[in-house]
Amino acid sequence: MTSRVVTVTLNPALDVTYRVKALRVGETVRVPEVRTRAGGKGVNVAAVVRQLGADSLVLALTTTATPDEFRAGLDELGLAHRLVPALASVRRTIAVVADDGATTMLQENGSPAGDRAEAAITAVLTDELRAGAGAVVISGSVPAALDPEVPARLARLCAAHGVPVIADVSGAALRAAASSGAVLMPNSDELAELVDDGRVEDLVAGGAAAVVATAGPDGAIAVTARGSWRARPAEVVEGNPTGAGDAAAAALALHLARSGGDVDWPAALADLVATSAAAVLRPVAGEIDRGARARWIPLTTVEETR
Repeated sequence: MTSRVVTVTLNPALDVTYRVKALRVGETVRVPEVRTRAGGKGVNVAAVVRQLGADSLVLALTTTATPDEFRAGLDELGLAHRLVPALASVRRTIAVVADDGATTMLQENGSPAGDRAEAAITAVLTDELRAGAGAVVISGSVPAALDPEVPARLARLCAAHGVPVIADVSGAALRAAASSGAVLMPNSDELAELVDDGRVEDLVAGGAAAVVATAGPDGAIAVTARGSWRARPAEVVEGNPTGAGDAAAAALALHLARSGGDVDWPAALADLVATSAAAVLRPVAGEIDRGARARWIPLTTVEETR
């Protein structure tokens, strides 16, 4: 059984992090520290999977132009990748992180995807599923001109190959993925939009493998056909929350891969909450404090709710 995790990023980014003393709107703000890296939610997941000791592969759309800063950024990170040129350019996201921990995000929408984008990324994912994948994580936004149901179709492809898949998407893509056989990973706001009557169990009955909803400092819940659990972090931490949800997805993906889908949900939930909190301690997305994670996993409170 392989623990290799393949991540799918349809709308990648170049992540720019500005560290400032304070963000004052309408004033000139000096930026003493700038970090730029290849990003997008799937890239962050792949980077954390590698820090957790497993292999990962970034499968993503990228620019048709040269030079390709996104490809070069993945090479710099040392992340294995297969890229599909289908975008005029790769968008940028800017995180402005103040000394007090307050973070302001500026996110470009990105370029529309080309006509052959879905067919090309489906073909590459099929190759990787046949080559051996323990789990797949489909995450992030869907670029313009690409059907929001593409993540759901890719999730069904994974299910057809017997590979567990996480869908960490939002809006129309999340609604489409709800019946795809994927483990859904919305945040609490996205979950409220998806289930306005609060019956998360209906999503599992309707075709989701499970629902894991993250709630930042309040932890996370997991609802499955076998039961429901709530996990609360060992302590509330301050820092940069960008990428915390991606770290949680990485932890869960490894539990899915290593168990063949037969997950010990209380253990997985404790791990993903601790891993998410450990990401907040790091200055950029895609990194975790492994020492803090190891300390917090056994201290994370998990209670059965059904």
